[in-house]
Amino acid sequence: MTTLFLACGVLLAFTSGIGEKNFMDQFIGGAADLMSVALVVGIARGINVILDNGMISDTILEFFSNAIKGMNPFVFIILMMFVFIILGFFIPSSSGLAVLSVPIMAPLADAVNVSRSSIVSAYAYGLGLISFITPTILATLAMVDISYDKWLKFIMSLMGITALFSAVMLLIQVLV
Repeated sequence: MTTLFLACGVLLAFTSGIGEKNFMDQFIGGAADLMSVALVVGIARGINVILDNGMISDTILEFFSNAIKGMNPFVFIILMMFVFIILGFFIPSSSGLAVLSVPIMAPLADAVNVSRSSIVSAYAYGLGLISFITPTILATLAMVDISYDKWLKFIMSLMGITALFSAVMLLIQVLV
């Protein structure tokens, strides 16, 4: 995928007439912007390796497997969406959150006979919902000169509708 992006960048630079030096400056600037994301994913993966090698993941899975045994699959999937909303608030990187949480949450789905794809959907819905109100949106709001309290007043009803729709879609996915 990296090769594809690089090839497309070179092709676009060639067709638009950007010189080699200007292209390299822009390419390095863009790569620098992605460095923080790469670090978060790397750290999340490192935590995951420590959890696996230290058998901490197994302990966590055992504890939560016993806690959710016999739980209604519909309650479980809605609970998972809210867990991902909470985790998404504290871990603003979507890639980092996926690397850190899905390896633990997906096996829990097996304990209540919910498909792992439903966990991925719960992750996507939860992260999508929390992205409307996380502090990382403050920079965007500052650029368009909208205060955070105005944004919350505007978005809360839409978030409620989106959360309800997401919950219904998750329940349908579990049912099917």
